[in-house]
Amino acid sequence: MRSSSWIVVACVVASCASTQHPAEPAPDVRGEVRDAETAEKARQHDVARTKYERAITDAKDPESAGYARGRYGETLATWGDYKAALTQLEASVAAYPNDPAPWHDLGVVREHEGDSPGAIIALDHAVALAKTDWRPRLAIAALRWKLAGHCFKQPGRDCSHEVAATKAEYEAMLQLDLPERLRTKVSWALDQLALPRAGTAPAPEPAAPPLTP
Repeated sequence: MRSSSWIVVACVVASCASTQHPAEPAPDVRGEVRDAETAEKARQHDVARTKYERAITDAKDPESAGYARGRYGETLATWGDYKAALTQLEASVAAYPNDPAPWHDLGVVREHEGDSPGAIIALDHAVALAKTDWRPRLAIAALRWKLAGHCFKQPGRDCSHEVAATKAEYEAMLQLDLPERLRTKVSWALDQLALPRAGTAPAPEPAAPPLTP
């Protein structure tokens, strides 16, 4: 499997998260989160933190709690505070598990923290809740591609399972309404996965150089 700067996604949580939240938070909580995000855009991090925490305190229903914690977790991740982001995102999906955006962000942060199995679980939830959104599907496909690459680093290991799982994600992406450039890249990825060195057929030589994370 060849390395690709496109396929190995260095996903910035703020840019990858879904902007749609099916939860309908209470007006005061939505307003406090909006104020927090305004402060964050102005680089007033302490003010933003205070307003996020106030929104969480004022959240009295599951939808509001999930919304406030999810948005705060997303912001914490952009600050590089991944441990705190995990805490907020896990609390978000526990409070209101029907919003795909915190599940997606949780998957990205878990992968950053080295928890690939947990990342896949979270991203699977996001995919199930946002069936027509290609972003969580792309995130899980890129993660599975990376895991397949890690598999190839182990001489003699059969990586057919990892390759098949990766292939299934990219094939599913082709069923979605993708930007044409992305569709072309997905087709390229599937072509690579069909090559003998990708593990879908016996390779006469040792495994090809692994994918570089």
